[in-house]
Amino acid sequence: MTFRILSFLSIVLLSTSVLAQSNFEEGLRWYNQKTSGAVGYKAKPEHIAKAITFFERALAAKENELESGIYLMRSYIWKARFTQENTNDKRKTFELAKQVGDKLVPKYPRSSELRFEYLSGLGQWGEVLGVFRAAKEGVVDKVKNEMEALIRLDPEFRMGVPKRALAVLNLRVPKIPFVLSWPDKKKALTMTAAVVAKYPYDIGNNFYHAEALVENGDKKAAIYFLNRALTMQPTEEYLLEDRYFHMEVKQMLKKISE
Repeated sequence: MTFRILSFLSIVLLSTSVLAQSNFEEGLRWYNQKTSGAVGYKAKPEHIAKAITFFERALAAKENELESGIYLMRSYIWKARFTQENTNDKRKTFELAKQVGDKLVPKYPRSSELRFEYLSGLGQWGEVLGVFRAAKEGVVDKVKNEMEALIRLDPEFRMGVPKRALAVLNLRVPKIPFVLSWPDKKKALTMTAAVVAKYPYDIGNNFYHAEALVENGDKKAAIYFLNRALTMQPTEEYLLEDRYFHMEVKQMLKKISE
């Protein structure tokens, strides 16, 4: 009788453990289907919504805490960018990603992936808030600090993304008297030039360098990099992100030609 009870308890505990461990894996399964049925850079919301559900469960139970947090933030950001249209909905979803990062980055300060997702969510949350409000509330400075921290941690992360991101921040954020004095378009151009020279076969690197060239008055050189970006096929890993870049490239080419 005792043996049967112990056997039953072992089975129950094993089943519970397997169920708990499956949350992260189930989240990954749905996450990997997120582009299914996508049209252009717009995706159906069902797959990423299910991925979020399982990653939230995994994180709540501290199952693979770091990885669950990274993928949960990544999923929130992807949901906002590629399935939501309303600015207020996007802001709320980006803020969820920010909240995960607020808790986990201090706990795992050496994780490049975690810090990248954090600054990505933080930056895009600030963008939908509006530049002036984000600047006045200290969001822009915080994004800059996180970018600089990631550069110190891993300067070549994802083909120079941290340096590129800092360049874009300098490029797009205006100087605001008594609030922001550091944005510098010439510095941005120097930074994007270094990144695209080292990693020339990345759509985003070419697009942002072209943007920096336009902002610094060199449309002719920008056209070269924009056309080069259009020759590059979207990657499987970043399919919708690269499709979105292609859309932005075409819009910039049209604007330059007007």
